[in-house]
Amino acid sequence: MKFILVRHGETEANANKIFSGWTDFPLTPNGIKQAEKLGEELKKYDIDVIYSSPLPRALKTAEYISKAIKKEIITTECVKEINFGLFEGKTGEQIKKEHESDWNSWNEDYVNFRLPEGENLVDVFNRIKVFIDNLKDGEKNCVIVSHSAVIQIIITYLLDLELNKIWHFQCRNGSYVEIDYENDFGFIKKLMPIDI
Repeated sequence: MKFILVRHGETEANANKIFSGWTDFPLTPNGIKQAEKLGEELKKYDIDVIYSSPLPRALKTAEYISKAIKKEIITTECVKEINFGLFEGKTGEQIKKEHESDWNSWNEDYVNFRLPEGENLVDVFNRIKVFIDNLKDGEKNCVIVSHSAVIQIIITYLLDLELNKIWHFQCRNGSYVEIDYENDFGFIKKLMPIDI
C-alpha cells in the first residue's frame, strides 16, 4: 500500500512563525495555490481514499485535493495537530518570554514533556498509532492531509524509528511524502515540495 502524507498549505500562523496547534488560522493566498497544485500533482497516483485532520487549514487543503482527484474526504481526530496548549497563538520569542521554564523543559525533552494545557508527542503518537495500524493492514492507497508534527510521527512510525527522530524529517507547507508500505516495512519513495 501507499501512504501519501500531505502537509496543509501555508497559513497566516506559518508565515508569521506562530505556534497554531489546535487554533486555526486561514490559508494564505500562497497556501491556496499550494493546495491547488497539490491536487494537480496527486492526480498521477491511484488513490483510494483521502483522510484529513478536521482543522480547517488541513480540511481546506484536502478539499482542493478531493476536487482534483475525485475522492471523498474522511475526517479523523487521529491526525489532528499536537495541542500546544499555552503556547498556541504565540511566537517562539513570546513563549520564551512568557513561559521560559516550560519552553526550556519542552526543548530538553520534547517527546515526554506535556505542554501546559496541551499534549506531548507520546499523546499524539498514541492516537496516530491506532489509526495507522488500522490502515496498514489494508490494501488501500491513501492520502492523509495533516500537520507537520503528525506527518513526522507517521514517518518515524512507518519506518520503525524512535519517536525522538521526528526532527530528522522536515515537512514544508504544501509538501508531500510518498511512503510505500509492504510486509511491515515502510520506505520513503518521494519527498516532494510544492514550489509556488
